[in-house]
Amino acid sequence: MDNRTQLNKTPLSKAVRLALGCSLIGSSAFAMAQEAPKGADASVEEIVVTGTHIKGLDTEGAVQVVQIDRDDIEASGATSPIEILQQLSQTGGGSGTFSTATSGALSSDTPVGAAGVSLRGLGASSTLVLVNGRRVSVSSFAKGQESFVDVNSIPLSAIERVEVLPSGAAATYGADAVAGVVNFVLRDDFDGSEISLTHGNSTAGSDEGKYNLNWVWGREGENSHTMVVVDLFSRNAMYDRDRKLTANSVRPSQQGVYPSFTDYGTPNSFMLYDQIEEGGCPEDQFGFGRFGEYCEFNTNAVAATQDEYESASVVATFNYDISDNLEWFNTLMLQTNKSRGTSSPANFSGAPFNPENPYWPEELVADIVEEASWNEDFPGNGFSDFYGEPIYGWGKFPDARAVEVESESMRLVSGLRGEVNDWNWEVAANLGRSESEQRGISGLYKADAFYNASVGNLCTDGTIVDRWTVNLARPDAYGFGAAGETCEDMGKTTAWYNPFGGQLEQMAEVDQLIRTDAKRGGESNLYAVDGNISGSWIELPAGTVQVAFGGEFRRESVLDTPSGDAISTTLNPEPILGFSSTSADAARNQWAVYMEQMIPLAANTELQFALRYDHYDNFGGDTNPKVALRHAFNDAIIFRSNWSTSFRAPSLAQVGAGTLLSSYSVDCSVTPAACDGLVDESGESLLSEEVSNDDLKPETATTWGAGFLLKPSEDTEISIDYWNIEHENLIGVEEDDFILRAFNGDYAVVGEGELPTGQPGLEVDNFGFVVDAHFQLSNLGWQKTNGVDLAFTQYFDAENWGNFRFTLDGTYLNEFDKLPSDALGIVKEAGNYTYPRIRANSSLRWTYEDWSSALTARYVHSYMDDPSPRVLDSVFEEGNEYFASRVDIDDEGNVEVDSWVTFDLRVARDFDNGSWLSLRVNNLFDKEPPLVLGTGANVDHFNHNSMGRFYTMSYGYAF
Repeated sequence: MDNRTQLNKTPLSKAVRLALGCSLIGSSAFAMAQEAPKGADASVEEIVVTGTHIKGLDTEGAVQVVQIDRDDIEASGATSPIEILQQLSQTGGGSGTFSTATSGALSSDTPVGAAGVSLRGLGASSTLVLVNGRRVSVSSFAKGQESFVDVNSIPLSAIERVEVLPSGAAATYGADAVAGVVNFVLRDDFDGSEISLTHGNSTAGSDEGKYNLNWVWGREGENSHTMVVVDLFSRNAMYDRDRKLTANSVRPSQQGVYPSFTDYGTPNSFMLYDQIEEGGCPEDQFGFGRFGEYCEFNTNAVAATQDEYESASVVATFNYDISDNLEWFNTLMLQTNKSRGTSSPANFSGAPFNPENPYWPEELVADIVEEASWNEDFPGNGFSDFYGEPIYGWGKFPDARAVEVESESMRLVSGLRGEVNDWNWEVAANLGRSESEQRGISGLYKADAFYNASVGNLCTDGTIVDRWTVNLARPDAYGFGAAGETCEDMGKTTAWYNPFGGQLEQMAEVDQLIRTDAKRGGESNLYAVDGNISGSWIELPAGTVQVAFGGEFRRESVLDTPSGDAISTTLNPEPILGFSSTSADAARNQWAVYMEQMIPLAANTELQFALRYDHYDNFGGDTNPKVALRHAFNDAIIFRSNWSTSFRAPSLAQVGAGTLLSSYSVDCSVTPAACDGLVDESGESLLSEEVSNDDLKPETATTWGAGFLLKPSEDTEISIDYWNIEHENLIGVEEDDFILRAFNGDYAVVGEGELPTGQPGLEVDNFGFVVDAHFQLSNLGWQKTNGVDLAFTQYFDAENWGNFRFTLDGTYLNEFDKLPSDALGIVKEAGNYTYPRIRANSSLRWTYEDWSSALTARYVHSYMDDPSPRVLDSVFEEGNEYFASRVDIDDEGNVEVDSWVTFDLRVARDFDNGSWLSLRVNNLFDKEPPLVLGTGANVDHFNHNSMGRFYTMSYGYAF
């Protein structure tokens, strides 16, 4: 007997069980919803399943719906919704579905503390997230310039089930449902009280502990029901250095905390090779490259795999029966969370240092003079010969770039629903709000203060003198000369930056003046009202036509305000070194009307037709239909098919986008024009911009699919579904395409330092290499994807040995093609970097009296890696034998990422006193993920996991 489900005996609880039926088990595969178990109470309340507004339709309907029930959630050992969703094979492919494992302080990282879900690899902004069938306010901080719903803002303990519709659904739910819908259905019929505690940790000894405490209370009154869920969660950080595979960079940075110095590029250049400070750089980090000496830096030693995270959530529901046919329902959700994001230290490249800086070490001065003495033009008077011109430094700041984000979210839904003459109706108001504040806690350096401190222009009281002229747009191309006044001339003290000794010894005033917390604030709001009515309409020979009509109005707004220190200008394009800012300010109104019908064509055949019109005050309107057909040949074979169109208006983050500072590494093999025509070179790593576009158009999509539900016996269930999505007018930035188009004349191509901030185009240096790019958001070409979903369930009754259930489900990605533009051509993603063709899960579950157990296998197929030439060469250098042994490379230089199989085990026991205990071990055999050279962390965190073996112990008590 399960003490948790024993408490839930309301009619709605039974209806949920009927709808879910034999859904797939716990942590593994979550397949199609199945029909009710034999003997289930047939007198239950009708419910609405995701994909329709009509009550009471068959859950084995014309459109594929994946359902994850409460038992699956508890068996999974997950402590957040994203951990559940990442287990679905439909959420794989690319970088669309993301968790806090990919967050960080950089613009290329996902937002700190947030998680988003993407279906079919089409991106989080193309997947509509609902709670109880209604929209949720988007995250106040976007992913780049892509708005998304932070699914981690929904406490897992409050979720009754998750319904996933992995196909276009704009005809039912409106914009953003291009790839499908994820609907979180909250618990609302719980009666009693339960408290549970969960603790988990890895077996690696590096303390990635997580802790979860939640309490659920519900009470059934004479005419009402009240429920409260309180959820507290905390998780320790995990760093790349904590695992062997990720502890070291395959190709460490040649810019370290002991910078390399040269005067190359000055009018009177004497040095041939870079020099570094002697006695500082550890011997095993010293190197000599084509530019001279360097002290390498292992960025993986400081970067976080997943950072600290803590949250507190409250969910409350109150339903009141005003009469037999009228109910007042209410839901309140509150959450606050705090999280950190830690990335590698920022670089400074070509930073000018004044030779008159008093911190220059004698040994380094002697080395520089000796190096210069090989030049016949060197006057030979010593270090004073360098005065008046800079010595450039290439290095890295000593501390990691780290930010802390505090977020608060609120959602309130209140409405009425009832029944009039056998017609069901519902109206509700929906208010949502998300607020976030980000502040830097280390590693953020203001460019103007740093460069002025490096040349001697900064005084300890913050005054700036004109000792040397500073050009922040091109710090390595100053108008130099020591003609200006010094701080001492004004009776002040110069605040010199000390780039020596690992940069650890700085004047207190310098630290205070050059650092910033770059505080950023974000706010997102949603105000909506909606209503619908559904019921029986026209009687046909095969049955009654079921219909639903409805409408919706909503206003959405987003405001993302960066720190003034982080706002880019033409004169100061990188105001915080190696750190990006983003901004957005947008609001819009939208209204919609829709209609849906279920038409019985014959005794075993039904047609669903839906039509929806959406109107945006800034983009106009769009109409989207859906047609779906279901035919039951007999009880063992059901055929289903569907066709629909969808659209996605530009997100608020895209509509109101400011200039986003970003980063990008040029791929010379794709864009040789950006590398002076050299295909085999490694392109420049750019600190780029993404600029807005006032002429963006909505994205559109056409989706169709077909499949079979097979039941060859009472104990066997099989579903096979083919899906096909054609997605056009994609909004985004395709860097390679932009570079090709720029060289074809579509955008400006100018010299270094000549491109104003906010203007799209490229900057090219004297050697023919692109050194800066201002990419513009635009409507790109198209992408097409198709594949097959398979789910298999087999039940076994072993009589005195209990019951067994075997499940297997997976997704085969047949095609994922993109055409950003004719200039770039078709890009085939399926089977290539981060797009494995196959993701599958299998599980065997056993239940016997009060015991249960499950063994789960997870499989991710191999795919082709995407390393840069320099990284690939580094793999086979001396000292990298560990990496070389794990690389699968063919004769043509193609690298394949290995497939990955892991096993999870769970054992649980229910006790007669109302308590239960469970132990779960993920990655039971501590299988290391495959090496992926295309990512700096050496692991593809979108498809793999570097945590290793992780145990989770849960204890609960119901009373």
